[in-house]
Amino acid sequence: MIPRELWIFVAVLIAMVAWRIWGDRVVRAVRAHDQRRRDADLQAYVDRMNPNAHFRQSVDQINDATSPVEPQKDGTAIWSGETYATRGEAEAARWRHVITQARDFYQDLDRNLGHKIRGPQR
Repeated sequence: MIPRELWIFVAVLIAMVAWRIWGDRVVRAVRAHDQRRRDADLQAYVDRMNPNAHFRQSVDQINDATSPVEPQKDGTAIWSGETYATRGEAEAARWRHVITQARDFYQDLDRNLGHKIRGPQR
């Protein structure tokens, strides 16, 4: 029978070795998480002061929900099933899609609330 104290010593020894191997990665991950949390808290504070922040939030949400551009080895890029000559062109098409979706969302919202919409109708 192995004494309980030996198992505790082995566990502490393994933890120390593991910390030497992965400790820096753990610390970097925790710091990155904290920085993202602080950035989100600051953005929430700024958004509370800005009555038009919902526009940026809507665009951010649509942007997150839109599929990313997939660069290819030959310099072309694929987005939404279409092939573009450059990644820049594909990113521009993706961004136009995001802005169009956001505009359509607000136009539909205005229509549903009974507001008159100025400008070109689609």
